[in-house]
Amino acid sequence: VPDLSRQQHHYHHQQHLPVPPKHITRADVERDSELADIRMVAQASDESVEDAAGKLLNIMSKGDTTLRSARLAAESCLLSECNAMKSALVSLVALERASLEDRSRRLKVLETAVEAVDVRRDIDNYIKNDKRMP
Repeated sequence: VPDLSRQQHHYHHQQHLPVPPKHITRADVERDSELADIRMVAQASDESVEDAAGKLLNIMSKGDTTLRSARLAAESCLLSECNAMKSALVSLVALERASLEDRSRRLKVLETAVEAVDVRRDIDNYIKNDKRMP
């Protein structure tokens, strides 16, 4: 067949007629442009991108889980600390109340003693005692 093509070309060349274009098929284009190799590389790249995307999603998921766990732990610690502070404040208030109640009892004793003072009688006793002294 190639010989025939050469003969046709030679024949057309001698008559100065244009050579009819060779019929190019899709398979010829794919073979000449190495499209099959490019497809294989593209397929491999696509698989690599999918693998990388899967790994990234896995990492992001682990990071999200870690973040949620850290946030939960922080909230638990904060709750525990706040409860401890509340307990400390309740204890301080109870101590202050006990101290104030004790002081109030002492104040009542002092108040009773002050109310029992009879200034006139005390002055009379003082004068009596003073007269007895030489």
